[in-house]
Amino acid sequence: MGPSVWLAAELLLGAVVGVLATLVWQRRSSSPQLLTAAFVVILAMGVVPAALLGPRLKESPPRVRVVSVLDEATTQALVQAFTRQSGILCEVDPFAGGTQTTAELILQGRIHPDVLLGGTVEIHQELADAGILLPHPPLTDPQRQVRWDDPEGRWTPLYLGVLGLVYRPLPELEAHDPDWLTLIQPRWKDRVAIPAPDKSGGGLVFLATQILRQNDEAKAWEYLALLDQNQVHWEARSSVPISRVAAGTMDIGVAWAHDVIRRVETERLPVELTIPVDTGYEIGAARILASGPNPDAARRFLEFLASREAAQIQAEVGHRVPLRSDVELPTYLNGSRKGPGEVGAEFDRERLANQRRAWIERWEEGREGA
Repeated sequence: MGPSVWLAAELLLGAVVGVLATLVWQRRSSSPQLLTAAFVVILAMGVVPAALLGPRLKESPPRVRVVSVLDEATTQALVQAFTRQSGILCEVDPFAGGTQTTAELILQGRIHPDVLLGGTVEIHQELADAGILLPHPPLTDPQRQVRWDDPEGRWTPLYLGVLGLVYRPLPELEAHDPDWLTLIQPRWKDRVAIPAPDKSGGGLVFLATQILRQNDEAKAWEYLALLDQNQVHWEARSSVPISRVAAGTMDIGVAWAHDVIRRVETERLPVELTIPVDTGYEIGAARILASGPNPDAARRFLEFLASREAAQIQAEVGHRVPLRSDVELPTYLNGSRKGPGEVGAEFDRERLANQRRAWIERWEEGREGA
């Protein structure tokens, strides 16, 4: 019998005790025998359940606190599968901010999860530099792709997310798939939505993509200035451009390809997706926070997240690219010339890690002058 059942029983017994106590009070002077009998019953109903209930409440299952920046469906599928396998309950934080915003809240001490689930490793690096992570020994599963593993074990890569363009099925866009240059064409002025680099992982990867795809960084900043001249809308989360394009308030948006596919599948959104040849990507990861109250449960959860079962959920529910050789790629990459270890192979992640903060500050300065 679970703790919730015993708690309900205790509440029922409490109500009965209350009724008996009221009757005793009302008849205390006229029936001494009733007073004695009721006292014995009340004592038994209070002491016996307490003796039975106390140990069971103390035997409640272990828990792990999770703050997730993944979509709700994938998060729930992962935590439910983990609980079925381990018996450990997951308390999922309802906060729904972007990865950058979530990291800032953790740094400020405003949320205290055991595990941060999802988000690009460049933002995770900021938490690692702050020294608030609990390292985990290297995972030895031979089916895992270890190319992006942190040598110090501060985070564990789980999936790859590819940046794409979501657009309305308008004749001029269907005739020629949009690309990065489409976003600065006057025809689409005030009709483009992009995640903001200072608030979301998708925005950060978009910013880095524009810089890294150019031979001359100055050209990248000229391109970003043209975006502002074209009155693009900078959004707080990577999922917002999809909603705006689907609603018809925008015509083109920048978003994670897996989010577009998942929402088209589950919500039947009237949008299309294309993945530019020179796109960027994220390596989504999980990490254990040193300040979390349940480190042992957190370690078991992290090991599950790197398993084949969890990777299958990431691929089938979240449509992310799994970093395991024993899980098939999502169907939208079928026929692509690039596999999970090659998508965005020209994308210099080391440079992004080193320049991330400086790039965001320059982008913010450009926005102030726009």
